[in-house]
This record gives sequence, C-alpha cells and structure tokens, in this order.
Amino acid sequence: FYCYKYKTDESEREKRKWRYTEGFTTQSRLPMYKVKRPNASGVFNQREVQATHFRKFYERGDFPIALEHDTKGNKIAWKVEIEKLDYHHYLPLFFDGLCETQHPYEFFARQ
Repeated sequence: FYCYKYKTDESEREKRKWRYTEGFTTQSRLPMYKVKRPNASGVFNQREVQATHFRKFYERGDFPIALEHDTKGNKIAWKVEIEKLDYHHYLPLFFDGLCETQHPYEFFARQ
C-alpha cells in the first residue's frame, strides 16, 4: 500500500521526472522511484593473458624438448631420456602450460 500523499493520477505522474534508487530499499517500492540497473560485471570481456612460467622456461630453452616436424604431424623430440627427468621440477611447469592457447606452447603442454 502507498501513503496518501504519493497517490497521483497518471497525467501528473507522467509530468514528474523519475527518481532512481538502489534495489531492495523502501524507496524502491514508491511509485515515483525506479530501481537502478546493476553495474555490468564484465564477465564476457576479453582479459589479457599473462605470460606463464611455462612460456618463460620454454623461451629460455630450459626444457629438454624440441618440436619435431614429421609427415604425420608434429611430435616432441626429447633431448634427455624421459626416465631421467626430474618430475618434481618439470611437472608443475607443464601443468602451468595448460593455460596457454598459442602454438607451440599449447602443443608441448598438452602432449
């Protein structure tokens, strides 16, 4: 219900300018107020991708891998035997590389 002084006919209400208020307040229930729209969250905006540790290590040449081009596609050429790798060092870096979307970083991290 509305207080008697806020009851107006339609023509008088059209002449008046709207006042804006936040949602879930007592003013938002009054006839002369409109609720403001919430701010855009920016969920679908494209974000800038930061360079991962995987990319930095690969560009420096710290990984014992190389890209081998073959008739069947690309392969990883290991410079060291896989059994001799230090998994405690390299495995977290390869997991970090799963964030990459550019070639060859994406290929190495997924293979």
